[in-house]
Amino acid sequence: MGSMRVAISIGCSMLALGAAPAAAYGQEAGPAAPAASGFDGNEIIVTANKREESINRVGLTIKAVGADDLSERQITSAADIAQAVPGLSYTNSANNTPVFTLRGVGFYDTSLGSYPTASVYLDQVPLPFPVLTTLTAFDLERIEVLKGPQGTLFGQNSTGGAINYIAAKPTADFEAGVEASYGRFNHFIGNAYISGPLSETLRARVAIRGARSGPWQKSYTRDDENGRVRELAGRFLLDWEPSDTMSFQLNINGWQDKSDPLAVQYLAFNEQAVSNTQIVRDYPRSPLTSRAADWSTDNGMFINRKFAQASLRGDIELGGGLTLTSISAYSRFNQRGALDQDGMNLQDIDLRAFAGRIRSLSQELRIANDPASRVRFIVGGNYSRDKVYYIENLLYGDSSAFYNFGITTSENYSDQRMRNLAAFGNVEFDIGDKLTVKGGIRYTDARRSATICNRDGGDGLTSALFTFFSRLLSGDPTRPALGPTDCFVLDENFFNGPEFKSQLNEDNISWRAGVDFKPSSDLLLYANVSKGYKAGTFGNINASSTAQFTPAVQESILNYEGGFKAQFADRRVSLNGAVFYMDYRNKQLRSKLIDGTFGILDAIINIPKSHLQGFELELQARPTQGLSVGAALTYVDSEIDRYTGVNAGGVTADFAGTRVPFTPKWQAATNMRADIPLSSGLNLFGGVQLTYRSATNAIVGETPLYKIDDYALLDLQLGIEEPDGRWKATLWGKNVTGTYYWTNVVAGQDTVVRYAAKPATYGVTLGYRF
Repeated sequence: MGSMRVAISIGCSMLALGAAPAAAYGQEAGPAAPAASGFDGNEIIVTANKREESINRVGLTIKAVGADDLSERQITSAADIAQAVPGLSYTNSANNTPVFTLRGVGFYDTSLGSYPTASVYLDQVPLPFPVLTTLTAFDLERIEVLKGPQGTLFGQNSTGGAINYIAAKPTADFEAGVEASYGRFNHFIGNAYISGPLSETLRARVAIRGARSGPWQKSYTRDDENGRVRELAGRFLLDWEPSDTMSFQLNINGWQDKSDPLAVQYLAFNEQAVSNTQIVRDYPRSPLTSRAADWSTDNGMFINRKFAQASLRGDIELGGGLTLTSISAYSRFNQRGALDQDGMNLQDIDLRAFAGRIRSLSQELRIANDPASRVRFIVGGNYSRDKVYYIENLLYGDSSAFYNFGITTSENYSDQRMRNLAAFGNVEFDIGDKLTVKGGIRYTDARRSATICNRDGGDGLTSALFTFFSRLLSGDPTRPALGPTDCFVLDENFFNGPEFKSQLNEDNISWRAGVDFKPSSDLLLYANVSKGYKAGTFGNINASSTAQFTPAVQESILNYEGGFKAQFADRRVSLNGAVFYMDYRNKQLRSKLIDGTFGILDAIINIPKSHLQGFELELQARPTQGLSVGAALTYVDSEIDRYTGVNAGGVTADFAGTRVPFTPKWQAATNMRADIPLSSGLNLFGGVQLTYRSATNAIVGETPLYKIDDYALLDLQLGIEEPDGRWKATLWGKNVTGTYYWTNVVAGQDTVVRYAAKPATYGVTLGYRF
């Protein structure tokens, strides 16, 4: 609890002063003359309602992180973004697929084709699966995080909220810049961009990012290392304005990630229903330090991921204040690799090889009227089609699966197709100068099909074993033997069927109603009620029974929220707050079931009913010229109201009254930045951020083994720059106290493993703008 006391103490001192710099909450709209008070007076512009407007005029809870903060604080990954946004949590998973949880709303699953609960967009273009966001955070104006269900404008799969990446745009004048960082573990990051006009109607921008580092994880049983970084990303933007009433924006972006996957820490032996694997039981446990881990030498640890996307946005003024907007996008993703999931130099559960691909097509058409109108509306429709294929080959040679049943390897694949069709509308009506009523609705028709198969991994033993079980359990010794490519999963009649094929056809109506009240230009009060949905899903599961393939149906959230946004002292001080209550139905979760033959096995399940309630406070101020201080506090009380089943640790119980996984009750953040002129051509600046997250659990049920302890992280920056920002040099440190913490705890075949985060990192960044 010492780290919590430190966080609260610093939070209280910051609250007494004020809050974070404007750059921490969004990108400024543009240069403006300083106010007489010394406060710069620039508005923070966001696109929460799919149009540009001041963050202080939007009746939603929004957190924005601006370009300066992204650069100075070295925010480059999903984990970094979650650390900078109270209420947002990041979790790595068994297949190195990222998972976001926002205000306790998240879907923990390792499957490549699982939709998230917080939808992610790049300039309003969807990145429909979490893995596609891996290397998006470069050359950005800002990142916006919208909290609470956003189904009316951002569609289903945004029950927790929406995350919008806003790319830096082509400029009317020539600009160029370079930035290079070098840090601990020989970590080098290079960024460069060039932007400007090609003609009177055509502007372009090209940006590139590359990263490379040495290993940071060390094997505790031998001389071996892991954790190398090999990343490359690029973006090409082309803006064309052929006339005053027509504009087009082309975005071509892509990346490749050939980094080592995270190695896990062997924490404890996982007692199965039947378990005789002494070699695993006796394997030395991992030291509980940040860099310690272990993995199989004969399996390898690598991932090669490639992503490419092209999108085109067109805006055409139709007359009468109406604008037609079209956004078309196509994305391709491919991956292959191998990794260790048991944290040992043994074959308890190793992915000898895996591969996957995603193909995604989306189209949005909408019509909006003049945003300055008294009545503002948007009506439109969406269409998307996604195809996801994934295959993996697993090894169990040292596991209970081998010692109990003779299984040494298996292979599974899934081929899923998703089609979503939606129509939506949103309206805001100003009743006088102070009162605005608003409402929105979206109808979504979602169809999903899945073809799933588990088969022999290559040695013939698994096929022979399931042939035996099929004959034994059915009492029919004449059933044909399985071949190496036949699916071995048993149905309810103990038949080894063909590929499992099923469909999930669902529809829903998301909606929002609310009111904004502005008693003065410096105060906004708002209240919203909203309903959102996340589509149902099939899991990519290594199964022995078709019962494991039963899909989870769509989940829903009914959210009640009220809040305020206030500015004081000639806008030197801003205070934002919100309270919320969420009625959570059919929450989706990757958990377990009990198989009569093979014991505890994976499954995707629904938790019938749970709820979340809490509040957020955020204070920001500039008490003097050149000094910005801030604090934020998020409280989420989560509880499962109704669920009896099996948790991910294999415990069967009534879990009513327990907390929702991956939901810290308290999250706090404090920060400060000071700018000190050293001369007419040189400024000194420094920044400090302290973040705290209370403990949570990685599974349903208060199980100590699966606890994620509380932790506090301290980041620091110190640098010099020209007043106009032409060049900048920054010394920075992340987690400078070297806190050991972890973001996930997972039960595998016979092991329980932790996903430990990086230790202290530090370095220097040099940047220059031409």
